[in-house]
Amino acid sequence: MSADAVRLTADGPVATITLARPDRLNALDLAGMRLLTTRLREAAATPGVRSLLLTGEGRAFCTGADVSPSGAAAGGADGRAIVAAANDVVLTVMRTDLPVVAAVNGPAVGVGVSFAVACDAVIAADTSWFQLPFVTIGLTPDGGASHLLPAAIGRVRAARMALFAERVPAAAALSWGLISGTAPPADLLTTARALAAGAAAASREALRRTKLALRRAQADALEAAMRHELEAQTELLDGPDYAEGLAALQQKRRPVYPA
Repeated sequence: MSADAVRLTADGPVATITLARPDRLNALDLAGMRLLTTRLREAAATPGVRSLLLTGEGRAFCTGADVSPSGAAAGGADGRAIVAAANDVVLTVMRTDLPVVAAVNGPAVGVGVSFAVACDAVIAADTSWFQLPFVTIGLTPDGGASHLLPAAIGRVRAARMALFAERVPAAAALSWGLISGTAPPADLLTTARALAAGAAAASREALRRTKLALRRAQADALEAAMRHELEAQTELLDGPDYAEGLAALQQKRRPVYPA
């Protein structure tokens, strides 16, 4: 994967990280997941940067792991590595001292939902939507979703997304408390950048301590959820249901799972 697949630009106190694989709807393979973590760390270490903005290029925010024939998540050690790399992205977002604002410009799917919800604020285009379609291809949600979603929207609504793969439009996501606000697509980056710039004007030490306080209570539960997800996903990635689900997805047909 090219180093341009995840771009970092700094404009005054706000650094913007852009997922730039529009031809793949910003789905990321293992190298892309690792590159995103690297970019997040580079942004946080850039002198003068005091807040981060995460967005996608083109029609999508992030559609999760790349399941195209050339980028499909494999089983065994490779599959485990992809899940672990996605977890690292989420943990890096949550552990950085700087406020992170997600500008969700289009669909957030699979672990792309976790990437957004891990941020400190989420502004979504009013045409965007959120979905966890893992069960439809024989997998289970990962990226800490089994903790992040119930914590944000409650168990019942989280089940609608995780068990029933319900597609949640931005307006519903806002009413549920999954996101912080919405904006017309043309105004999305301006709105999200203004929020990030406002946070950048505050005391960095106060922001650091406040973010730590907000995250500390859920840190242990999140990491425990990630460990469980990693074990479950590793087994499922090696199983026949995922093989059938992935083949069906790539062949644009309904999967046929055993009774």
